Amino acid sequence: MEFLESAEHSFAIFTLLHFTIGRTASVAFAIINHLPLHLYLPLAWGYDYIQIPVYGFLLERSSRIPLLRWVGTRVKLASEGWKQRKFVQRVSSWGDVGIVLLCALPIRGFGVLSATVLTYLLGKNRVRGTILLLLGSMLGISLTLGLTMGALDIWWMVKGR
Repeated sequence: MEFLESAEHSFAIFTLLHFTIGRTASVAFAIINHLPLHLYLPLAWGYDYIQIPVYGFLLERSSRIPLLRWVGTRVKLASEGWKQRKFVQRVSSWGDVGIVLLCALPIRGFGVLSATVLTYLLGKNRVRGTILLLLGSMLGISLTLGLTMGALDIWWMVKGR
């Protein structure tokens, strides 16, 4: 555990988790390892804020930049598949609330990328889409915080018996 006691190592692991596995993993890592949440939770939100314009840029420019054409092709294929799924149809019908909820879900496969694609498919403008995604990110961080803290409380109650 000496490896995690270093602030640099904890920061690096948090960052790697956030950008590879997702927000849920990074926030849970911060909570479980007793990292200062007043620093790491805003950092997770900031990381999500960084991802939004990057994903938006890739989606908007995918058809114009030859190197990114495969992104456009993948988005078109994914959107065709998404339109057939009942869950996505239901979330799409909720409009702005659906985008926020899709971004907030602390489940692998949802989050900023999925919500950015949905925002793009629904034709939301950049400012409105970014605000919706940031609200979803904040809600997702809060959900992860609550679920992880609750699970840890139950763990310590059961272990204490």
